[in-house]
Amino acid sequence: MTNDRIVWKIAGQAGFGIKVAGQIFARTFARAGYHVFDYVEYPSLIRGGHNVITARVDRDPFYSHMLPVDVCVALDRASIEIHTSDMRSGGTIIHDPAATRFLPDQLARDDVCLCDVPLVEIAETNGSKIMANSVALGATIGMVGFDFDVLAGVLTDTYGRKGSAVVEANIAAARAGHDHVKSNCLECGHTLSGVKEAQPERIVIDGNEATAMGAVRAGCKLYAAYPMTPASSVLHFMAANERDYGLVVKHTEDEIAAVNMTIGAAFAGVRAMCATSGGGFSLMVEGLGLAGVSESPIVIGLFQRPGPGTGLPTWTAQGDLRFAIHAAQGEFPRIVLAPGDKQECFAFAAEAFNLAERFQTPVIIISDMFLQESHSTVDPSELDDVAIDRGKLVRDPRAVPSDGEYLKYEITDDGVSPRVPPGMGATLIANSYEHDEYGWATEDAATVRRMMDKRARKLDAAASVVPQSKLHGPPDSDVTIISWGSPKGPILEAMRWLEQESVSVNFLQVTTVHPFPAERVSQILEGAGVTICIETNQTGQLAGLIREHCLFDVDHRLGKYDGRPFFPEEIVQRVMEVTGSGRRQAAAG
Repeated sequence: MTNDRIVWKIAGQAGFGIKVAGQIFARTFARAGYHVFDYVEYPSLIRGGHNVITARVDRDPFYSHMLPVDVCVALDRASIEIHTSDMRSGGTIIHDPAATRFLPDQLARDDVCLCDVPLVEIAETNGSKIMANSVALGATIGMVGFDFDVLAGVLTDTYGRKGSAVVEANIAAARAGHDHVKSNCLECGHTLSGVKEAQPERIVIDGNEATAMGAVRAGCKLYAAYPMTPASSVLHFMAANERDYGLVVKHTEDEIAAVNMTIGAAFAGVRAMCATSGGGFSLMVEGLGLAGVSESPIVIGLFQRPGPGTGLPTWTAQGDLRFAIHAAQGEFPRIVLAPGDKQECFAFAAEAFNLAERFQTPVIIISDMFLQESHSTVDPSELDDVAIDRGKLVRDPRAVPSDGEYLKYEITDDGVSPRVPPGMGATLIANSYEHDEYGWATEDAATVRRMMDKRARKLDAAASVVPQSKLHGPPDSDVTIISWGSPKGPILEAMRWLEQESVSVNFLQVTTVHPFPAERVSQILEGAGVTICIETNQTGQLAGLIREHCLFDVDHRLGKYDGRPFFPEEIVQRVMEVTGSGRRQAAAG
């Protein structure tokens, strides 16, 4: 381990406050000016099961997690047995011998230090064994030589609402863990250097929080959802902030109600959103068709997890890309945006409302569990720039045609009609039938064709204003990686390491997957060297879209479909293989 970085893991049975401990750890180092990234792994159980949080802390900016762990807090025996293989040579496992019943000679590796800390005993001495997580945090802070007062401040903020007694007990427990390690684990040193200089204020957020913040800043006034991992915490965030921002937040009986309520709110003239995962989106498909034919400007979050069926409810995947693009009865336009980091979660959520209203069509934000539930440090100024564009919304009653003359579905060159909300004096007709320009149901062949063509023109108009694909790295690189969504961070991190190995790599990030940016992608790939498409799915859905729209076959694919995200080490190894550089591991740093 370098003095600039530490990779920390805490693992054990649910109920030990593992998730809270991980968040406190991340916020402690972020408050001191470090950059932080963490992600959580937990089973789809109501109670119990093996829970893990892994956090990387670095003095310098970075893009993602990484594999070798420096310090692991194992709260039960299984955690030692499962995660010993994750440790770097010279790393340390902090455990409580009374809880794990594990002896040093049982450790599978002799290059890892086993640090005994009586976590439960110290916690009980200070009030309750549930504070073993605070003891572990204090022990970690002591081991890396960090300022305990910073941890104490974060504990105060975290538990302040529970009263001063709880705060003081947790700080005392953490201090005891800190002092125990400083006195008894001298051979396990992992001292961090300080930050280079005064750092700007940063916040620690996950993708769901960033998405919700973007929606709020864009003026979302109704959020409707039925809880479904990994979209559930968007509902929690919105509900916690509804009074401060004048929101209506509805926990609906199911996803069918959620999408229909969102359509109704959009019809009434307000910005509205719902979010779910693949199973819930399946229930929303008929409502999506209603939004398409009624030209309702709604925003839907589709945050993926592995399928089919219930699949792996608390793990990650990118298997729903084609589903998002084609989910429908019949054909109608929609826009599908794919953010790759927290800043894009915020920006794309805000822009989704502009695009939905500008083109009066559904906009889908497609992401996954890894991006939506992992935390990282973000400069608040990167979550501040939001412009509002409500398209052809008519706000002045004097501009509304007299009763009987308003054409809700007026045929225009760009396919977008003037939009008059209820209460402005116009007669509005909206239903799920095909219709004429007024909204009256029709089955006339010529009218049907005109309406289909009208709606289809929206995609042509949208293509030039949606978020454009990005090329990261030198344009003349020997290797071009192609991907979308959450692999962005691991890919950018791998590129840093490959640069140290003198391997020239760039990265084409497809940010709008529909309408597909065929011209931009073709232009980049025509001059590319070796191409590798990286996706968290089995069938290479983005690679298939590139073949379909650009008539270009990527040279290599790297797919992962076991519910786990990519690690930069895996990407480095694959690039080394396809470039003939062997199976060497790039220097991590």
